Amino acid sequence: MFRSAIALLCLAVALFGATHSVCVTERSDTARAKEAIESILSTEPNNTECMLQLANIYLKQGKIAQGFEILVDAYSIDPHNVQKSRIATVLPFALKVSNLKQQAAKTNDKDIWNKLGDGYFEMGIFNEASKMYQKSLAVDDMQHMIRLKRALALQKNAQIYTAIEEVQIVLIKEPTHLYANYYMGKFLAYDLRNREEARDFFIRAKASLIAQKDTFGYLEYTNLLSDITKELGE
Repeated sequence: MFRSAIALLCLAVALFGATHSVCVTERSDTARAKEAIESILSTEPNNTECMLQLANIYLKQGKIAQGFEILVDAYSIDPHNVQKSRIATVLPFALKVSNLKQQAAKTNDKDIWNKLGDGYFEMGIFNEASKMYQKSLAVDDMQHMIRLKRALALQKNAQIYTAIEEVQIVLIKEPTHLYANYYMGKFLAYDLRNREEARDFFIRAKASLIAQKDTFGYLEYTNLLSDITKELGE
């Protein structure tokens, strides 16, 4: 569901960006357009045309969470107007995310936080993915794979040192953890350009992988072993 929404989201943003609402005059400056829209909404909070324009700006800026929130708010005010807009293609996904967030906030269920994190990660919204995983870890900090997913989201969001700190937490608790060693090797080798130190972690990852061989499928095992072996120059 999350993956299929990615293409729809990109298409809707492109199409909606080509429309012109009376809410916004012809402006090339997005910041000024946003300021003008917010000024109107301060006196007309139920102006769904302006809300759709503001949601579109956030989506084009990559601020998907904010865009979805405004889109859902507009839908609650005037469902018909939102449904007939060109941005309506992403409405089902926005509603799904909004519903999951409400459930998670109410129940503080780690599985729901994780589902949100995975969805944002698949869409490439790494800052939001990191936040969702962090909320899940606040419920259960022994979720090693979730912590590593957060590390990957942080790394992709150019927060490499915080990402490394998360991997280190896993390694302190489980020094032989396959993926913790593997990702630490990758971060050191490619983000910090420290191949000498990275090698130690790849060696540990290889030993851990071989020890767990029977728990992997053939292709998964051979692909991972091949990659680690390549990293070690063997």
